[in-house]
This record gives sequence, C-alpha cells and structure tokens, in this order.
Amino acid sequence: MALHDRRYKFTNVVDMMLSNPMGRPESKPLQIDARTGETITLNHLRHLVGAIHAGLRRFGLNKGDTVCLYSPNNINMAPIYMGTMAAGMTISPANTSYVSAELQRQLTVGEAKILIAHPVNLETALDAAAAVGMPRSHVFSIVPDPKQRVRYYRDVLVDHLQPELPPIKMTHEESINTVAYLCFSSGTTGRSKGVMTSHYNVIAMVLETNNYAGIFADPTVSSTSLAVIPLYHFSGISSFFNMGIPAGSTTVILEKYSVRAMCEAIQTFKVTSLPVAPPIVIHLVNRPEVKEYDLSSLERVGTGSAPIAASVVTRCQEKFKVYVGQGYGMTEVSPVITYQMPEWAKPDSIGRVIPIMNSKIIDSEGREVGLGEPGELCVQGPNVMLGYKGDPEATANAIDKDNWLHTGDIVKKDADGNLYIVDRIKELIKYKGFQVAPVELESVLLQCPYVSDAGVIGIDDESQGTEVPMAFVTLPEKLKGQGNSGVLAKKIEEWVDERVANHKRLRGGVRIIDEIPKSEAGKILRKDMKDIYKKQQQQLGERASRL
Repeated sequence: MALHDRRYKFTNVVDMMLSNPMGRPESKPLQIDARTGETITLNHLRHLVGAIHAGLRRFGLNKGDTVCLYSPNNINMAPIYMGTMAAGMTISPANTSYVSAELQRQLTVGEAKILIAHPVNLETALDAAAAVGMPRSHVFSIVPDPKQRVRYYRDVLVDHLQPELPPIKMTHEESINTVAYLCFSSGTTGRSKGVMTSHYNVIAMVLETNNYAGIFADPTVSSTSLAVIPLYHFSGISSFFNMGIPAGSTTVILEKYSVRAMCEAIQTFKVTSLPVAPPIVIHLVNRPEVKEYDLSSLERVGTGSAPIAASVVTRCQEKFKVYVGQGYGMTEVSPVITYQMPEWAKPDSIGRVIPIMNSKIIDSEGREVGLGEPGELCVQGPNVMLGYKGDPEATANAIDKDNWLHTGDIVKKDADGNLYIVDRIKELIKYKGFQVAPVELESVLLQCPYVSDAGVIGIDDESQGTEVPMAFVTLPEKLKGQGNSGVLAKKIEEWVDERVANHKRLRGGVRIIDEIPKSEAGKILRKDMKDIYKKQQQQLGERASRL
C-alpha cells in the first residue's frame, strides 16, 4: 500500500479534533489553567476556533500563511493553534528559550505574518520582529500585557459579534499537502529546520493510534492529564491537543515547571496521566518534597524525548504503583515511532514500531541486519513529514529516494519486536528532551574573542539524568601560556551562555586543549573528543584518590 492510500473521514485536522467521537458532554472542561482555574470547554473551544479563523481572515491572512506562537504553556494555545489550522494556515510554535537571533531565523524560514508572544518574552519577540521587518502591529500578546506594549490577541482576532467560520474543507490531496504545523527540529544533523507536518500526517497518526491503542474506545473512561512538557514541543502538541482533545481528556496546564507546582497540580486536580521527559521521572523518584503530596490519583506516567534508565522506570513503578510507558519518536513523524502497552512493556526498551509504519534496521552499507544486531532505524509511513521547509538538501539527506526516513539512531530488535536504543549516528545532544546541535554551538564559540577553534560533545550528567553540552576549545596564540586557563574557560562559558537559548548552555563546562581532533577532511572527530574527556575524568579521579 502506498503511503497515502488510506482515506479518512476528515481532511482538516481541526474537524477531527472537534469531532467528539465518544459523545462526551460539550460542557466538560477540556483545558484548565493550574494557576488561575480558568477553563475551556469543548463548546467554548468550538466558538473560539471559529472566531479566530474569522479574525485571521479579517486581519488579511490567507490559506498557507504562517502564524508564529512564542509562549510558555498557556490555556490560549489550543484555540490559537486550531483557529490557525482551521483557516488552512500554518501554526509555527517557537521554543520559549530562544534568543532573538534564533527566533528571527524561525520567523524568516517560516515566513510568519503574525507573531503571538507572552509578556515574559515580549521584548525578545519585538526585537526579532523588528529585525525581520515584521510590523509591530502584527505582534500580539497571548494574555493581556500589563505594560500594554502590544494588543491582546483576542481584542483583535476574536469578535463574537462577527460570524464565525468553520474549518475549511479540503480534498484528500490538499490534506496531504497542506502544512498544519511548522515545528522546528534539528532532525538528524545540523541547525534547526522547519518540519512541515501536514493535516493528513496528523489525522493518520491519531486515527491509526486509536485503531491499535483504543484512545476513543471507552467513553466511560475519563482521564485528566497534566501538561508539564512544553506545548510548543510536538510531543506536547500530540499528547494534549491532537490526541487529548478528540479523546475528551481534561488537560491541566502548568505554565512553569517546578517539582512542587507539578505535585500540587496532581493532588488538586486528581491527575491520572502524566506525560513527561526523563528528568522529571527522576525528580518523582528522588526529590524529598514529593512525599508531602498525595499523588495516588496517578495511573500512568509516560516518558519519551530522551533515553531513560530501566532502573528509574522500575523505581517509579514501584514507588507510585503506576504503569510507566516509554515511547520514541521525532518531530518528523508527527511524532511517534514506537510505543508500549502494559501487557508487554519492558523497562529497558523503547517499545515496538507502531502498526502504520514500515521499519527496517540497516548497517552502514544499507543492508538489513539480523535480530539482536545493531543498525540504523529507518521508517516509512503516512505520518512522515512533507520535508524541511525551504531546505530540499536537508530533506533529501533525511528521506531517501525510496521514502525511507533515516532516524540516525542505532537500535537493536528482539524476537518480540521490542526495540532498544544502542547509540546515535546523529551528533545531536539531548538535554532534557531538547535537541542541541553541536555545530550550532561551535559556530557561536568561534565568534568568541577568546577562542581559536572549538568542538562540542554531549556528556552524561547523572545528577540530572540527561546529557549536557560541553566544549573543548583552543586558544588564540596571544592568550596561550598565561596561566589563567580556569578563569578563561569560565569566561568563554559565560560568553556563550549569554548568546544561546537556555537548553543550549554549556552546562558541561569548557575545557582548553592544544588541538581539536579532526579528520584529514577537516571533520571534527567527536569520538576522539569523548575519549579525551574520559581520560581527563579518569586522571581527575586518580588525583582525588591520592589526596
């Protein structure tokens, strides 16, 4: 069967999201603000989506235009996402830790016509908008701005006295080729790229997930989820919006994460489902303040975005008497590749490939490997992206001529079909589920006046349960031999941290060496750098033992 042979009842993803397949009461809260208690019901959501669709049209936007949203978790995000997609326009969520230069790039690549930001990052938004030539009148606030720097989006885009507009109708072919989401991912290598996710990609992902996992199967089951993970990240979008809304799940939205805020929300709202990144599972298991709260309502903890130790999974299950399910995916696949079911889950596995996807595991020559042998995971399916916006070369590097998406991850498969992550071909560093491209950090480092050459690797930080970026640098000749390497390394670290998003900071530190290891072709040898790091750590340990 060809990738897009399957035809679905829906062609606009918003029709699917608002379809209420289990017939839940339209007055049931779908979204709750954990801090204020504000709610949005399904009925309210329908009207907001229709009003925002109409408001975007009145403002002058057309099908195919892009709206960028730059905000921490907020109850207004679902209506904005859905109102934009209902109009056949593209929603492009931006990482809230982006600095101006990073946001500028997303606005430029996405060709955004409107930017909606939160007061906490509005100054950065205004700076980026000005830099790319976006008028200030096209920048809005997702909540009323106390300083009144820009207009509240509802004051312009939501007018319930004007006729609301339903989601536009599309043909099957239009559904396949119309971009719904433009999230940014580093993919398998290099700088972040705009992932073009179509309406069809998402509809196939959700409806086929229902076919094998039964997310719309039992109307008597009503779950309450806590949105701790960012709602600009595709894992959050998928869990709480694309799947959560049609399932009628209540989502409690936490604007800012802390262990106490999370536990208090679980206790107050009787949260049953908690999708999180691995570091938060570690917090649940290890942090002493967790014991102060009643978390007995929890039934399921889901974890993905980065590897997690089997021992942590087991400890969480035993401590809270909950099922901890792992998954694996990429923004490029809308976003799920593997999943687990309680009856066959293994704590050290990422699960089995979802039924709508074809998969193969290949060696470096492109040959399929046998059971238990490591190789790169490649996948096909109707949920695979259209490509990277404006970057056909990167698209061709990710998706080959036979439509196989190369994940860049090395896996092994057992006889039951369970996959196990072994290593990564791609050089990305995964910091708490966020992707950090070493090449991008190296580019920043090379602009530093204290640096001659640089190489970046990811090192494991066991205390946080995640990788962190760390840099090796060489010094300009004028700075060599001055005996202040520790102070200089700290200055370099601080210089970089001021110029990159929070998740890209050099939490592993900076170390000064004589030469960055490279191949004859000039490619940085990251494996050699990791060997240097291990030797240095060993030497530090030996020194400490002699003291």
